[in-house]
Amino acid sequence: MRRLFYPKLAFQNLGKNRRSYISYMITCIITIAMYYIISALAYAGQLDQLYGVAEVRIFLEYGQWIIGVFAVIFLFYTHSFIIKRRKKEFGLYNILGMEKKHIALVLFYETLYCAAITIILGLFFGIVLYRAALLFLMKLVHISESSLGNPISPASVQLTIVFFLMIFALTFLSTLRQIQIASPIQLLKGSNVGEKEPKARIFMVIAGLLCLGGGYYISITATSPLDAVMLFFIAVILVIIGTYLLFTSVTIAALKLMRKNKKYYYKPNHFTFISGMLYRMKQNAVGLANICILSTMVLVMISTSFLLYISIEDQQRTNYPRHIQVDISSIDPADVPAVESFIDGIIEENQIQPKDTQKFTETSLMVLKDGNRFYGSNETSFYTDTSAWLLLFLSLEDYNEITGSSLTLENSNDIYINPIRQAVSGPQLVLDTTLLNVKGTLDDFEIADSASKYMVNTCYIIAKDSSAIQEMTRSIGQAYGYFTNYSYTFDLDADDQTQIAVKDQLQAAVFDSGNAPAEISGYVSCVAESTDGYYQLYGGLLFIGVFLGILFLMATVLIIYYKQMTEGYEDRERFQIMQKVGMSRKEVKGSIKTQVLSVFFLPLAVACIHTGFAFPIVSRLLAILQMYNTTLYIAGLICTIAVFAVFYTIIYTVTARIYYKIVSN
Repeated sequence: MRRLFYPKLAFQNLGKNRRSYISYMITCIITIAMYYIISALAYAGQLDQLYGVAEVRIFLEYGQWIIGVFAVIFLFYTHSFIIKRRKKEFGLYNILGMEKKHIALVLFYETLYCAAITIILGLFFGIVLYRAALLFLMKLVHISESSLGNPISPASVQLTIVFFLMIFALTFLSTLRQIQIASPIQLLKGSNVGEKEPKARIFMVIAGLLCLGGGYYISITATSPLDAVMLFFIAVILVIIGTYLLFTSVTIAALKLMRKNKKYYYKPNHFTFISGMLYRMKQNAVGLANICILSTMVLVMISTSFLLYISIEDQQRTNYPRHIQVDISSIDPADVPAVESFIDGIIEENQIQPKDTQKFTETSLMVLKDGNRFYGSNETSFYTDTSAWLLLFLSLEDYNEITGSSLTLENSNDIYINPIRQAVSGPQLVLDTTLLNVKGTLDDFEIADSASKYMVNTCYIIAKDSSAIQEMTRSIGQAYGYFTNYSYTFDLDADDQTQIAVKDQLQAAVFDSGNAPAEISGYVSCVAESTDGYYQLYGGLLFIGVFLGILFLMATVLIIYYKQMTEGYEDRERFQIMQKVGMSRKEVKGSIKTQVLSVFFLPLAVACIHTGFAFPIVSRLLAILQMYNTTLYIAGLICTIAVFAVFYTIIYTVTARIYYKIVSN
């Protein structure tokens, strides 16, 4: 045979199977471009000016790993659709005298063409779109940079080429193995191999319900952010397993029940739909479960990352009730008046004009709770024990000044309480051995709002005065330790840069000058500076969320497309036979509509249910990141689902037409 016969035949094969290969190659090009972009961004010099550059680069590196794993799995998955359709072609080559080593040579050239075309185009589009991605990331993390640098990263180009050449080599070897172990007859029938009627196994139904119920139960009952962190991945794994089991078992059982209903079953469109779906339900169930899980990932990932980003200003005003906050840690209460006078003098000396000043002393105590009793312990981790509480003591004088109230307490053991997240009830509380009389539960106030950032259960205790607080906390404090912190906070009528300059000025004067009246340590914080840090952190998260969301959305679209196209070819002969025995085109179209609707909207419905049940545990995970606006999260989630459903419907319309066109030809 001539030397160019096999390369030419391979090129002709790609042309003849262009409907399958074009979508596969587009998938490869998009995946390669996205892998290059995120790899190049991880080492972009423009990110060096970020305060949280390390965290952003970690997000990008994680994203690179996720895309890499995804590329291996998904490119194998999509390539398997093509090979299944072409097995008959390979069997025919074999019967006509072409040895399997010659078929392997044709496959090698086909793989080489695909690899060369997709890697070159993928890198081209990756380099072209790199600057747009960099601009988007810089906008999210609030970087202003005039120069975007060189879009070509030699290290990322080399890594991308090597990585995807390995994937193409593995797909080639996998295809070669399938060709080598199959006989010519098996290859001829390879694209038409059906499945035996599956059994509706009751134990799979029960196992699926238990897994799904377990995942939902964990999400609903994880009452604290710490519980959510520890149990989130367990819940995710249970829901994924439950989804696969239920799509495999429950759908089969439902189809068999529909078949038993003779009035429903013996209608042309219902008969063809049920019989066709039932005999290939194992394969169908896996595809439907994949679509469902990917849809859930897209909904949760995009909604949460977007919500975190748009709620930054709201979070910061909760965490920082004032623009500037001077915090002095572990101060002796006796030194508070002198330190306060010292800070007043610095503010006056530097001609700072504070507004809405707040000054208060706060004593914190880590304890365990049993009923209405709080006690100390050295035998537990307060950050993992769900019975751990943080008690924050505030004098009545400071509380009245902060809130503008005029509450009174008569005795040193009388208190008001303000529990955060978890309820505290009863007319009396016991702190170690001290009996405290609860005179009332207070509404939230600014300082209490900012305390909600703590991961443990938190409760404010308003006592008569500082001496009463010292008396209450003495016994536990001496045994297990406690901290008294002083805060001096105020607003400034100035822009962000001025606020940051004042913050630096106070930091130097209060803590770095050595002129303070006591041995003090602490820091000055500024909401403007902190907000920039949050934009960098959550901007990086949003970028990865959008990036991976697009990738998973593309996967969902392509799984549906290949599924519809493959089943269209499988169903074409069956529908042609049905038309020959009297089934009209209208009835064919009705059957197709029923089948495609079930394939499309069942995964979307289940994904929405998964997302709804994920809400409790995701909202508690968001609490760790200091996001507590549940109403905003619900609104964002509903909007995300609505947009996704519209996009999903568009996919349905397009793929239904493709399926009908294949079947009707």
